[in-house]
Amino acid sequence: MHVVIITDRREALGEFARGLGKDVEWTASAADVLDRAPASPWQLVVVDAMTSGMDYRKFVTDLLRVNAMLNTVVVTDMGEEDFHEHSEGLGVLCSVPPSPTWDDGVRAMDRLCLLYGLG
Repeated sequence: MHVVIITDRREALGEFARGLGKDVEWTASAADVLDRAPASPWQLVVVDAMTSGMDYRKFVTDLLRVNAMLNTVVVTDMGEEDFHEHSEGLGVLCSVPPSPTWDDGVRAMDRLCLLYGLG
């Protein structure tokens, strides 16, 4: 599965990215992802809400407008219940903590594979 991670904290998400698999692209530009999303090579977009200036709700809403078939995971410091309420209706696959581990990456990829009927 092809994944893009939007972050300015690449080092903090390194273990998580390894858990997602080998085909991970990194960018600090949400605009670049939105520009490329209509003909996207990705099945998963990871949005680091901890990135300076990132409004994940606005980004995911904009992403849905250009390619509603893309799945998203959000890196956030919100608790699960607060995140669910805050992101309701956006179709986010799951959230992961601000310092996600390899296991968090594997779990996110397992959920994605289930959606594609591969799990």
